[in-house]
Amino acid sequence: MKYPGDPVSKARIFLAEQPLLTDLSEASLLALACASKFIQVEKGQFVFLQSDPSEKVYIVRTGIISIVLESSDGREMVINEMHPGDFFGELGVLTKKARSTSAVARSSCELLVLPRQAFLSILDAEPVLARRMLEITANRLRGSSERESALAFLDAQARLARLLLNLEKQELEKGYITISQEELAQRTGQTRQTVAKALGRWRRAGWLITGRGRIMLLKHDSLSQLEQEWLF
Repeated sequence: MKYPGDPVSKARIFLAEQPLLTDLSEASLLALACASKFIQVEKGQFVFLQSDPSEKVYIVRTGIISIVLESSDGREMVINEMHPGDFFGELGVLTKKARSTSAVARSSCELLVLPRQAFLSILDAEPVLARRMLEITANRLRGSSERESALAFLDAQARLARLLLNLEKQELEKGYITISQEELAQRTGQTRQTVAKALGRWRRAGWLITGRGRIMLLKHDSLSQLEQEWLF
């Protein structure tokens, strides 16, 4: 959609398009639009770092943001991805705690930034928004539990197989997955070398095809079986 040049009007229209904000009053939408601003984030740039103060909520307009958990010894694990229309950064704002994760751009992004106080004021004034935020939080907690279960009960190959199958569902229309070995390692808690060995083994077995940051799955049953063997 083509947006008007006026920043407030652009933000107002964009906010009205978001399912989370459906049914908000015109006054609330306008108040959020006046307080917010669009920013550009280049690929590889951090939006915020783990332990930063939680002062803002973000909505993705374009691009992809990775939510990254960092360990004390410097290891990183991607625990979620935010796509156009997704909110992120709200948990720290709601709990008044420092950021528990970092957020980094996987591609060039445009984000709408909502200041903490403006977001909380609208949350107080709009009960429907509060309920929807609870639903989002519950769904993300469920996703976190699934990731923790995978780390606890699945071996390295099974975790990688599960991730590839889930990514393919998200990019079904393309017919292939666009992701680097480094990103696969970060999202499964492994080293890049371990991921590379598994992909090479599966490629030789005819389970998938790899090339230039792309992966096409061929033998879904074989990959699914790796996961099932560890779950049952």
